[in-house]
Amino acid sequence: MMPIVVDKEERRAEVEAVAFDIVAERGIGAVTTREVAKACGCSTSIVSHYFESKEELLFNIYRRANMLARERLLSIAGTDAPLVECFCQILPMDDLSRRMWQVWLAFWAQAHLDPRYAEERRRSAEDGLAVHRVVIASRYREPPTSAQLTLNARCLIAAVTGIAMEACFAPEDWTPARMRAVLAAQFKAIGLPEDA
Repeated sequence: MMPIVVDKEERRAEVEAVAFDIVAERGIGAVTTREVAKACGCSTSIVSHYFESKEELLFNIYRRANMLARERLLSIAGTDAPLVECFCQILPMDDLSRRMWQVWLAFWAQAHLDPRYAEERRRSAEDGLAVHRVVIASRYREPPTSAQLTLNARCLIAAVTGIAMEACFAPEDWTPARMRAVLAAQFKAIGLPEDA
């Protein structure tokens, strides 16, 4: 009988994805090797095989949330989709983006307590600013200066973060229509045309 071939990277990503969902649903404290193994339908030794410690797994979950946001925004940014729809990819309007924000909220304090998280937050913020600049730069009829573009990207980051946090805490009040309307108002405030 031939041994079963396991793609290690794929299996590791599966374990990470399950733990990501646990954090989104129940918070960081709910992530244990036993809980992750149970949710994966595997033994605790398999979880331990792919992640040396709970801390390593948690840090990878935080990085995964950052990576997902970047990928979602860039996947639509290069298309002809309206700018509002591009940024709706990272607002909590569907299950994945909602879980992404829940994970970020669960980890928020870690950046103040753990230098590794602080460094990842700094790196992610720099990358996020660069991505926002790229996404909005081509939508202006008359390109702003580099300094103005950076300021506008920062304003947009602040708006998206604020909208998302409000939507996470009061989803019945912050409907997708309201999120789109507030986002559109922010685009207007930073000088982007309505049809951007």
